[in-house]
Order: sequence, then structure tokens, then C-alpha cells
Amino acid sequence: MTAAKEREYTSVYIWLDSNANSNSQSAIKIKKKLIAKLENLKTFSDINEFEGFIETHDDKNILLIVSGSYGRQIVPQIHNLPQLFAVYVYCSDRVQNLEWAKQYTK
Repeated sequence: MTAAKEREYTSVYIWLDSNANSNSQSAIKIKKKLIAKLENLKTFSDINEFEGFIETHDDKNILLIVSGSYGRQIVPQIHNLPQLFAVYVYCSDRVQNLEWAKQYTK
């Protein structure tokens, strides 16, 4: 099996947000919704911890769900990694995030 084919079967969805591992009602609600839709969900609230994970898991197909503030910090550093399949940025300030995000294709 080729590396690309193997990657199809080892998809990981990552939620990166300062509140991702919080016990707040909002974070718990979001996490439950994501887990209901995505089988292989990992959460990170620390950018450095996430960066270590993505750099050492080049055998995965990673879809990143990230807050706007964290996205601005991490996407420029990881965008060219082959294991990063796609990035979904969520934030209340859509205009500001579209401005920086439009330079990235993932």
C-alpha cells in the first residue's frame, strides 16, 4: 500500500484552541458535537504541544480545526507539511481571519 493510501485510512481531526481542554460548558458542548461527527478527534490547547504532535505524525492525514488567534500563529509554520490535509478556521471575526487565511490553500 502506498503512503498516500495508508494516509487515507489514518485520518486525524484536531481541534486546537486555548479552551479545547477546558471544563467550561461551552468547550464541553463543542467537544461533544465534534466527537459525534468525527471518530478520530484529538484536542490541544497548547500550540507547542500540537506542533510537536503534527511534526512527529507524518503518517497521518490531519484536518485542523483551529481558532482564528491560534490559526494566525500556527498555520504559517505548518502549512507546507504534507500530513496537513486541510485547515478550518473558526472565529467571530470572519473579515480579519479571511485577510490572513487567503494566502494559504489548505
